[in-house]
Amino acid sequence: MKTNFLILLFVFSIFLIACKKNTPVSAPVNKVNLDSNVSSINAMIVPKGFNYKTAESIAVNIATTSTTYGNQMHGIKIFDGNPLSNGSLIASGSCSLSKAYAANIMVPTSVDQLYIVRTAPDNSSVTSIVSALSPIINLTDPGNGPVVLKKSAPASPDCSIGCSSTLTGSQNISLNNSSSVICITGTYSGGIDINHGTVRICGNATIGNCNLNNDAVLLIATGANVTFSGVNINGGSATFKNWSSNVTINSGFSPGGVVFNYGTLAVTGEMNINSAATLTNEGNLTVGSNLNNNYNLINNGSITVSGSFNQNSSATYTNNCRMVINGSASINNAITNNQFIKVVQNTTINSSGILTMVAGAMFKTNNLTINNIINGTGATSLVRVANNTTINSSGRVNGNIQYCDLNGIETNFGTISSSVTQACSLYIPVTFCNTDGNGVLVIPDTDKDGANDNIDQYPTDATQAFNNFYPSEKSLATAAYEDLWPSKGDYDMNDLVMDLRHNIITNAKNEVVKFEGYYRLRAAGGAQKLGFNIKFPLQASNAVKISGAEAESKQEMLVLQLFDDSKKELNGGWNTVIAQAKVAYAEYNVNFFFDKPVSYKEFGAVSEFDPFIWVNEKEKGRGYEIHLPGKTPTDLADASLFTYADDDYQSKEGKYYLTKGNLPWAILTPEQYDYCVELTMLQEEKVTPDITQVYLHFAQWASSGGTYYKDWYKNTSGYRTTKFIYNK
Repeated sequence: MKTNFLILLFVFSIFLIACKKNTPVSAPVNKVNLDSNVSSINAMIVPKGFNYKTAESIAVNIATTSTTYGNQMHGIKIFDGNPLSNGSLIASGSCSLSKAYAANIMVPTSVDQLYIVRTAPDNSSVTSIVSALSPIINLTDPGNGPVVLKKSAPASPDCSIGCSSTLTGSQNISLNNSSSVICITGTYSGGIDINHGTVRICGNATIGNCNLNNDAVLLIATGANVTFSGVNINGGSATFKNWSSNVTINSGFSPGGVVFNYGTLAVTGEMNINSAATLTNEGNLTVGSNLNNNYNLINNGSITVSGSFNQNSSATYTNNCRMVINGSASINNAITNNQFIKVVQNTTINSSGILTMVAGAMFKTNNLTINNIINGTGATSLVRVANNTTINSSGRVNGNIQYCDLNGIETNFGTISSSVTQACSLYIPVTFCNTDGNGVLVIPDTDKDGANDNIDQYPTDATQAFNNFYPSEKSLATAAYEDLWPSKGDYDMNDLVMDLRHNIITNAKNEVVKFEGYYRLRAAGGAQKLGFNIKFPLQASNAVKISGAEAESKQEMLVLQLFDDSKKELNGGWNTVIAQAKVAYAEYNVNFFFDKPVSYKEFGAVSEFDPFIWVNEKEKGRGYEIHLPGKTPTDLADASLFTYADDDYQSKEGKYYLTKGNLPWAILTPEQYDYCVELTMLQEEKVTPDITQVYLHFAQWASSGGTYYKDWYKNTSGYRTTKFIYNK
């Protein structure tokens, strides 16, 4: 601004908590218009008490009652999303029989769910999904539930939109139009014959015969209940997809097309995966007789076969989770086992059969005959035989395999590589995918702090154990400022733009022992020289071994100064004007230790704390502090400036750094903020835009007291005016 302008697979259970996390604010003076934007930020009507927070604190208490491991520590990790997808670590710590995990965590208001992972002393892990809409989360023995945590499945279809016609009652369906979508709701009975087109089932359906030909598509939605007399998939591109937890085929099933199961599918008879067919199981599949694979089988969930399993000569099979075969198994082509396969009776690896075991996988059977190859890749995998092993002359066991025959290998005319160990001690934990596991795990505690190495993020340092981040381990928050306080600015929010990530390190007792901060100065769009400081909720005397910043004197609370001249830090550059060359960002790493450890619960949530700027210009200086809304001034602030010009300082009301119209001088986003160009230099614009014309839902978010458009800062379609964003 110029002088006159201014984020393997586990078991989980779901805990949903009804109340919402919001700080009390007054109701908006008028109804918020969600359909149109304001003309400028000065046209916003912002409710009293709104402090522009994009994250809220949640109190978390996690306990365990399991006596399996005595009083050993369990590891706790909290993620802002699915850790197998894009979830990032927020907090971590420990709990035991005698002491619960207790902490406050800062969570973006746009996040609806948290994933809490508990790792036991034997390294087995379970996960809970909890609502992030409550100020309190209390869990005991999290993760005791029946559902596997895996990469997110595509969204289930529904029958509320996109339907050419909707059917219920008793009638047959014959569809031969690729553009048609028939939706079944309510209670339905009849046959289905599709040559071209799509049928969605969203209700309770009893289907006689179902024939899918050519490019036919059958979709079964979550919540549907469907029983088929028979299903025929005759075209290589015909598709059957199920999201329901209650689908039964009361006969055999021999698909010749594409099958995806994201829910629970029961086949009462024999199942044949025919040539050109692909079956991908992400949920639970049960087969009442034999399962014959003739082409392509991918299992990411659970498959249970009552009869035998035949992997035929032209077939491929990749097992990424659990398969239990209650009969026998015949392997005539390649199988890649990444997790767990159990054969209750006999297994034969025939002359063209290859069993590849990958990185800690387990294959368990009663009797095993090997006529070709078992090969182990990656970390050691386990082949466990309860009774009899026969390795014929062409049989080979290679690679990283532990071969466990409980009474010794009875017949060996083949080859066992020197890389193979004959033992039964390999530890494989019990998980959703591997319900049997193997061996006993002894995990060391190298630093003897009570947190075993499997949960200790600092296993060789007895003073440190766990990381706790704001906004998260993988992301950066951004603070953006206007610099003309106590007068209003131009509200392009780019006079100083600073990214930040904080890490509070705790010991095995969940006590805070160290702070690590990363800061990145991206822009200095104001004409004034600005200093950047950060205030912590910590007595200044309790911070020792400070590096990367200077502690200010005459401050009761700890205040660190990173720099006193933003222009100098960016070598005179602005990084807000498109016509100017972009300069390199300035980066800072700040660390200090706690002289006396503080309980993480008492310390409070890891957050942005209080990052603020001050104006380092003649006749101004250190007392000209500019904070985020609601943050209190430091001991060095110039109190004579409060209530001057546009400032509406009201300490009794907890109102700091807001105007009479409740407009801020700074904002913070819990992920990297794409800041504005220098808007006053856009000569083609008749009226100088401000942040409300750049971020098109900022005004609706603020005017609603944070109720609507909590994710206003995201790069979502319709959320921003791209030409006003600095993108060099």
